[in-house]
Amino acid sequence: MAMTLYDFLKLVKADFDTYDTVFDIEVTACEPYESSMENMEWYDKFYDFILKHVEFVEKTGECSCVVNWYKFIKDNMETFRECANDMWKKGTVPDDEEDFIYEWIKEINGWLTGYVSETEYKIFMEKYAPRLKEV
Repeated sequence: MAMTLYDFLKLVKADFDTYDTVFDIEVTACEPYESSMENMEWYDKFYDFILKHVEFVEKTGECSCVVNWYKFIKDNMETFRECANDMWKKGTVPDDEEDFIYEWIKEINGWLTGYVSETEYKIFMEKYAPRLKEV
């Protein structure tokens, strides 16, 4: 079984700049909080969930590592496409698969840094998260 980004961050107890295996794009990830799910806000639930579903590849520097964001989106393409069609501004969802994956990696960075509302995190966690594949 592959190590997840969540497992890696818990192990090193630090925040990391993560980089994708295909695209030259950064997603900042912080050490997960210690809290029970029932005491967490939707943002925190989303955060932990995403970190537990993306594969850690390798540590590349003091606070940088490679993570397989590309594979995470590609393996869950149908779910992410439905989510984008439902939640993104009309006309902004790329048709091209590579462009779509790239845009979702950027989108995840925004979501992990808190740029969406609690309502959007709740919708994602209730409607889309249960359909995402494990690492």
